[in-house]
Amino acid sequence: MTMYPAWHAKGPQARDDLASWSTARLANDELVGVPCLAEPPPAGWTELVDGRGVHIRRQQGPDDTEPVWFVHGLGGSSSDWTRLSGALSPHATTYSLDLPGSGRSDPPPADRYSPRVDADLVAAAIERVSGGPIHLVGNSYGGVVATLVAARRPDLVRTLTVISPAVPDLRLTRDRGADPRLGLLLLPGTAGLAHDRLSSIPPLERARGMGELCFGHPEVITEQDYALSANEHAWRARLPWAYSATIGTLRGLMTGYLRGGSASFSAAAATVDVPTLVVWGTRDRLVDVRLSRRAAAAYPRATLLVLAGCGHVAQLEDPWSTARGILGLWREAEAGSTTSARRAGTSARRAGTSATVDQDRVGRAAQTRSAGYGNLVA
Repeated sequence: MTMYPAWHAKGPQARDDLASWSTARLANDELVGVPCLAEPPPAGWTELVDGRGVHIRRQQGPDDTEPVWFVHGLGGSSSDWTRLSGALSPHATTYSLDLPGSGRSDPPPADRYSPRVDADLVAAAIERVSGGPIHLVGNSYGGVVATLVAARRPDLVRTLTVISPAVPDLRLTRDRGADPRLGLLLLPGTAGLAHDRLSSIPPLERARGMGELCFGHPEVITEQDYALSANEHAWRARLPWAYSATIGTLRGLMTGYLRGGSASFSAAAATVDVPTLVVWGTRDRLVDVRLSRRAAAAYPRATLLVLAGCGHVAQLEDPWSTARGILGLWREAEAGSTTSARRAGTSARRAGTSATVDQDRVGRAAQTRSAGYGNLVA
């Protein structure tokens, strides 16, 4: 989300016992060759989508499968999906993109940072590059964007997976997730202060802060991992829109929290009519795992996977369990589609049989009426 020590990194306490809330079925596949944290991401290119440069990475999978698209969170990039992409690539071709102003993508026109604008761009990129239907996966802010894509463009999405989606947390508790002081960014004149604060954090300190904030067990991150992350932060810092994009996206997300009715996250989730998997870590410091049941219940066809000991970025910290959950979702969706098709075929055959029976009944009734009329006439 954002960085230590600019914002607090304490968050709610670990709740590993809530792993018992899981309702999702995990596939039993043996996952081999999952990349390490320091593994370079798949090669990418810049695609012109709706007049904007969007950086997209692709990892080839089987040709006869529906592709999977990944949408990263606030302050992240397409490289956040390298581990999960590697785990799933034997099963599908994977695509990960940089949202506007993030990674290597252009900022949006007129600095219009908004989940809805980003959702429209993601849908346009899917149509242009792979076509649908696809399996869609989003983390944190990207989970909100992915939900909007599935709600607004159901023709493009076969299944939806959201990992620690950045759902609004309006509870009046002290041990909540994201720092409530972030709401100050909605006040006029605060963006410049936030920009100065973010730009003052050295790249290596920022990388360490992100690890402390986003991982349930940050001790698994090596010095090499931090050094590579710091190099990426340093490269990003040279872009003129690097910090304004982070602040603008965060403002757009919080503004969306204030919308009610049909414009709210829960209203969008309620219209997602595809099989959905909600993944959460019990040590998420940004979005409290106690919100996971309520978030899953917002989707009509959702199951919940709660990972003990995991933080905010399950795709990086536990790509094995995350991949097995997603594969389980895909297979249940495929089985459901097959069952639905069989039921539809059976219904059609029954309808055809019923129509034949009805026609026979009509014919016999007509004959009876004719015979009766004949007798009357006679």
